[in-house]
Amino acid sequence: MLNKKGFSLLSFLIYLMLFTMVTFFSCHIIVSLIIPSLTSLRKCHSIVALHIASDLFVRDIHAIKNEKNMWKVIHPFELVWQSTDHDIGWRFNDNCLERIEGIYNQGWKKKTTSIVACGISNATFIIEKHQDHIMGIELALIPIYTAEKPIKCYVTLRQGKLYE
Repeated sequence: MLNKKGFSLLSFLIYLMLFTMVTFFSCHIIVSLIIPSLTSLRKCHSIVALHIASDLFVRDIHAIKNEKNMWKVIHPFELVWQSTDHDIGWRFNDNCLERIEGIYNQGWKKKTTSIVACGISNATFIIEKHQDHIMGIELALIPIYTAEKPIKCYVTLRQGKLYE
């Protein structure tokens, strides 16, 4: 008998089974470790974006000089107030928090809309009043990814003669 050098069919099948097991083990590592870390990274980016949105809201409210007769709309999902030369509004619409700037007269006539944050399941504006004056506003944002922990910010309005 002649002895030929090379691989037999049995050794080829053993190597094929071994490399298939290594491939399946690598895929299992990717699925069990990398995909959950990508999910948690997405949640983290969503929460950071909502904190930035709340900071922008606080900045807009702090820019209000005089709160007397300037509020045009006060609803749980929308706020509109008059600034020096235009109107500013914040609203929750289609799972996004929007900032609107323009002219408001029983509806937006001329406007520029900016999407401040997306991925929100609910956003509410809670107004705190004292003797017919707005003392503060709380913005509560509930992200889609972590619905059990809302992000809340509270901003007080500058009142009367102290800041004029």
